[in-house]
Amino acid sequence: MSTAALGFILLSALFHALWNVILKTSQRKLSFNILMHFSAVFLFSIVFLLWQGRIPLPPFRLVVLAISAGFFFALYHLCLTVSYETTDVSLAYPLTTTGPLYIPLWAYVFIGERISPLGGAGIVLVFLGAWAIQVEKVSLSGMLAPFRNLKNPGVLLALAAGFFYSIGAVIDKKGVSGFDVFVYTYYLDFILGLFLLINLLLVRGGRSEFLAVFREEGGRVLLAGAILFGSFITYRLGLKMARVSYAASSRQVNALFGVLLGAALFREKFWGTRLVGALLIAVGVALIKIG
Repeated sequence: MSTAALGFILLSALFHALWNVILKTSQRKLSFNILMHFSAVFLFSIVFLLWQGRIPLPPFRLVVLAISAGFFFALYHLCLTVSYETTDVSLAYPLTTTGPLYIPLWAYVFIGERISPLGGAGIVLVFLGAWAIQVEKVSLSGMLAPFRNLKNPGVLLALAAGFFYSIGAVIDKKGVSGFDVFVYTYYLDFILGLFLLINLLLVRGGRSEFLAVFREEGGRVLLAGAILFGSFITYRLGLKMARVSYAASSRQVNALFGVLLGAALFREKFWGTRLVGALLIAVGVALIKIG
């Protein structure tokens, strides 16, 4: 992976952790998440109008890819949200990081992407690091705790979230490889937000909750949307230059940024496994860079 690609992806990971911190402060996370995506689209629109004087119309194939990726990313968001509502985050979150483990297979089958043994080792280390960061107990039983609850619907939804993300990620790679990154990302974010909004409006009380967040949390929504805008663009600029297997795994460093921000802003504990996880992520990203 080139230095430029890794730089964009690490910057995206930092932005990702920042907007997640803001999202964490909202009591109505799904509505906030949807409005955050639409505020990012609003900012995208302003950039296009100032830059090109118009919002570019997308080619048909771009729309197909954006709808396909947006659909799977929306499923990821919905499974993640419901999982957090039905089980402990400490059980659910590690399982959502399993997505990058599927991606090398999908990337090989659908786009002919191959990874080196060194890069593969890096992917595994980053996954183990992202997992360890979320686990308090330094033991095999502590690391395997989420898998002992496979009958829990929240745990199954967390696993589904990682699976759906992996499919969306490979489609995403096709999108940024074949089209202008800014145009593709604009329509992807709009379609993703639209899928999430449709789901919310089908839920009883969803419309009133959505409007309440718009009225009461508009300022924070705009701030989070601006950060999300930066996260979406920088990741896809890096993705255009790198293999999707490496890009998606390197972005897992957002888990480390999230822990550091949580410790700094919310005084969350930085226990031993988090230090081990941080070291594993650092070594894994280094191997991906070399590989």
